[in-house]
Amino acid sequence: MKIFQIISLLGIATLLFFSCATFNSSSTETSSLNAQDKETNMKVYMIGDAGKLENNEASAALKALENEIKNANTSDLLLVLGDNVYPKGIPTTDGPEKKTAELIINTQINIAKKFPGRVIFIPGNHDWYSGISGLKQQEKLVEKALGKNTFLPENGCPIKKVEINKETILLVVDSQWYVTNWDKHPTINDNCDIKTREDFLDEFRSEIKKARGKTVLVAIHHPMFTGGSHGGQYSF
Repeated sequence: MKIFQIISLLGIATLLFFSCATFNSSSTETSSLNAQDKETNMKVYMIGDAGKLENNEASAALKALENEIKNANTSDLLLVLGDNVYPKGIPTTDGPEKKTAELIINTQINIAKKFPGRVIFIPGNHDWYSGISGLKQQEKLVEKALGKNTFLPENGCPIKKVEINKETILLVVDSQWYVTNWDKHPTINDNCDIKTREDFLDEFRSEIKKARGKTVLVAIHHPMFTGGSHGGQYSF
């Protein structure tokens, strides 16, 4: 693995990026040496649970992100870590709720458009609450505005590998795919190569092994550990 210096600007410093946690807005700056021993930098900006507006405009967290990314450049990465639309993602039927949902996601998209580097949205549990159809509508809105492969994994599938550069890969994991009740989503894996949870785990292990000698970033919605209310502890 390359020599990395992780600098937490406002609260998080980790190579496992997740949402659904109680943290302040954060960005992680990663610096390394390339093959020519010249210093290169990649900053990773993260925001999650951004799916609520405040007085029909961007929340304080989104405004803080908008201010932070003024310092970004084309080699940087912006991760939007799920629960992008409260309370039920993008509804599948037209009406006031759908218009509000589209306003919520478009508010985030408009800020993401200002980011000079790569942008990736991932889904959270709330984004699944209108089913696979609602999730695909959100994917369509994001990719129409920001381009292909800006909403990952696509089609409600569980995992996608992204090559950030020659020395860094990103594994995007849809953790809600894993924990959801598949009986409620009978078409969940129709457009996915991976059809079972066991196959997903095998694929995840395989990608980690293949990336030996590289830096691996993992973007996932549900936290593996946190001091917040979603630390893997569930009441009856």
